[in-house]
Amino acid sequence: MTNLSSLFKRLYQLLSRSDRNQLEDYLTEIFGQVLCKEDLLHDFLNTLTDIKVRTTSIREVTTQKTYNKQEDHSTDSRPDLLIRFSDGGQPHVLCIENKLGTGEGDQQLKRYADHLSSYESDGCRTHLIYITKVHDQKHKKDIISSGAATSFHQVRWFQIYNWLKRHRSELIDLLLEYMEEMQLNDSRRFVPQDIYAIQHMERLIRMMDGCLEGKVEETVSSLFNRSTGWTNRFAQLKEYYRYMKQNDQGNYSVINFGFYITDDEYPSVCIMFEVNPKCPKRADIIAAMKEFVENNEGWLSEDLDDNTAWANIYCEKSLLDFLSAEDHIEAIQAYFITHLTELYSLKQQHPEFDWKSKESSVTV
Repeated sequence: MTNLSSLFKRLYQLLSRSDRNQLEDYLTEIFGQVLCKEDLLHDFLNTLTDIKVRTTSIREVTTQKTYNKQEDHSTDSRPDLLIRFSDGGQPHVLCIENKLGTGEGDQQLKRYADHLSSYESDGCRTHLIYITKVHDQKHKKDIISSGAATSFHQVRWFQIYNWLKRHRSELIDLLLEYMEEMQLNDSRRFVPQDIYAIQHMERLIRMMDGCLEGKVEETVSSLFNRSTGWTNRFAQLKEYYRYMKQNDQGNYSVINFGFYITDDEYPSVCIMFEVNPKCPKRADIIAAMKEFVENNEGWLSEDLDDNTAWANIYCEKSLLDFLSAEDHIEAIQAYFITHLTELYSLKQQHPEFDWKSKESSVTV
């Protein structure tokens, strides 16, 4: 079973990674510590899911447990949280996946359900819980294989926040504060600043679009070809907390440039180059990305060593740093152009990566 000292050790290990965003992992570690308490696990299951149990005698609480891929799986699987407990003499295996922004990975929930089904032969009852910040409706028939007995449940983080408020402790108070910082408390009520933002939304969108158009799009078109992802910027804002224009390079890689919503008071102005986990030349491209980051100051990387994730390199600067300029849009455009030009050197140095040709470009 996990304990408080091991929690801090795991958080230190997470902090020591070079990845850019570990919010989901941090939250999982702390929430896993909460569910180590048998009374809290019991109440969580009976209150927020359809899993009704009389007792919860915990045998194991493990985070980031890795399962080797099955024959029909594309990758190994690493659910956020695995809990084994018994209700009387009945063993249970519970798998929890936590999402804050992005949706699930490639067949992620189905892969977890497949692994859970292997416990059924040992007489275990199995359960899969999908916790999300935003609404992301899933259907059990698409996740649980025919004949498997695994139960499937969806919970929103604002529900967990409200549930935790009924079980106050020193640890839970810290968790609640952390959840508030990530806006997981979702009051579901408009506040005055929300009304102000709505009233000025048209101007805000026009300003952000102005930073991405004109000289910036001309630069992108001349270096990488015309952008193909203009109409999806609102979908990105909802799903990935970023307002960006996309440029699909046609080789399982994408260039994004725009605004990234961060945990800081101000968003960041960001250029990002991403590679799909299904990219046939992924290993070679990632090697080139690592070399690029080493040779270009200000560029960072994320998930280059995770073959299940969209690996990326990025360059960003807080919007606060542009506010002293007389013309904010011009200053932001200059930043985009400078670093897009830097990124172009990666394309120049590696023509073997099958970048999109000018003739194949499409404007959306």
